[in-house]
Amino acid sequence: MPRTLEIQEILLNVFGHCDSRADLPSLARTCRAFKEPALDVLWEELPSLSPLTRCLPEASNQLSPNDRRRSFSRPLTGTEWDILQSYTRRIRRISDFRWGIDEKSIEILSNPPTTEPLFLNLRSLHCNYAGINSTHLLHLPFPSLITISVKFDNPHCFQHALKSFSESSPNISRLFLYVRQSDGAFNKLVSSCVCRWRNIQHLICPHTSLDMDALAHLSRMPALTLLSFRQTATLPDCDSPLLFSNLLRLRLKSPSLDLISRFLSWIRLPAIRESSIITDNRPSGHELSSFLASLQTSNSSHTMKDLEWYQLFTPSNIVRSQAALLCLEDLQPCMAFSNLRRIYFDIECNVRLTDSDLLALASAWPYLEQLEINPGYGWNTRGGITPNGLLQLLQKCRSLLRVVVAMDTRGYHLEGSPVDVNLGLTLPRYFVLDVLDSIIEAESVEAVATLFAGVASCSYFSLHAWSGSEMVTPPGWEVYKERWDDVSRRAKDAVRRLS
Repeated sequence: MPRTLEIQEILLNVFGHCDSRADLPSLARTCRAFKEPALDVLWEELPSLSPLTRCLPEASNQLSPNDRRRSFSRPLTGTEWDILQSYTRRIRRISDFRWGIDEKSIEILSNPPTTEPLFLNLRSLHCNYAGINSTHLLHLPFPSLITISVKFDNPHCFQHALKSFSESSPNISRLFLYVRQSDGAFNKLVSSCVCRWRNIQHLICPHTSLDMDALAHLSRMPALTLLSFRQTATLPDCDSPLLFSNLLRLRLKSPSLDLISRFLSWIRLPAIRESSIITDNRPSGHELSSFLASLQTSNSSHTMKDLEWYQLFTPSNIVRSQAALLCLEDLQPCMAFSNLRRIYFDIECNVRLTDSDLLALASAWPYLEQLEINPGYGWNTRGGITPNGLLQLLQKCRSLLRVVVAMDTRGYHLEGSPVDVNLGLTLPRYFVLDVLDSIIEAESVEAVATLFAGVASCSYFSLHAWSGSEMVTPPGWEVYKERWDDVSRRAKDAVRRLS
């Protein structure tokens, strides 16, 4: 055998490129030099815990005649446990920690006859919607664990396991906690556990609140680049804002936009690139303007590239016409983000933006690729951006891939045919336009279609209208949707005839 094939690193690299995992057991049986690296690659990642039972056929049996999975039939002897550990020490990742074994097997694995960790080198653990029984295994020590991703219905099922993680897994850098319902006690537990980890890079707990101590601790984490949590309480005043020096992505949930505004004014985000805000309730006009102003305050270096804010749909007793009005004055703080690539707002408010307003915004965002304003709720106003205003927008922002704005086509006329229309555009290959809840009169269909034929000739063009799930639908809205569909058909037919 060539000496190069006796080098473990080379064998691990070669075996890692095997097309079929069925080849690895054969390689492990080929010779002593191949055995260890082949087994390391074979056991590096498991889809579930089911393969563990197949390591000991004399101590396990099939769950059912038609089921390929096996279950431990009795407690394991010391020798059998040693055999099991010879495999588990190779595991680095488990895709679903709760799947593949029954409760009896869980109980056996949860009570080892030794103090040596069963999963000594496990780096990444995922557990989907763990119940009370399956969380028993999560109480085991995981000294090498770096990534935890757990989904569960009841926080009480997981609280003891979380304490165990904070004590036995000091090197956690990525924590993903998804709980369908949380409470104050669990929020406090998560905050206290977070304070024990010193190298957190990603923390995602979208349904869990963090207290001031946890946030202050996270602000001192130089490796933290992603933070997602639910803000449910007003934070106390502090002498100086918390500086999250390297945070790139921030995702906040809150029942109130005012709470988020207060938090954003409480922190500084000099490196932020993506900000996602989710609120439960309809904002007032004051909350709307305060939020956007606080967003500008929290970001001092203009590194923002992706700004997303949307409202979870909650039935409102307030008539939509009485909702807040979003206009240029509200959006002006966002104009400070000169590197913005995407802006997405979808909240229960009315929108009033004119051509000049839109062009003012476009001048501040020369690299914009996606502009989406109320794709779900619509603008709920008679006006909007005129076809000429849209054309000027496309000429100014050459990187636009997707535009979602309402349009005002009243009295629009365009001279000439699609052959004569030279829009001077160089659009990306795929371009999507959503005109939301725009009203269009029958006499405007042909002219608008002619204009859009010029747009469609520059790229693959897709036009949508009246597709938002929460739009106000006045009587006869179906007619407007049919007319916009007619515009799309005419534009594409014109392009096909000319090509």
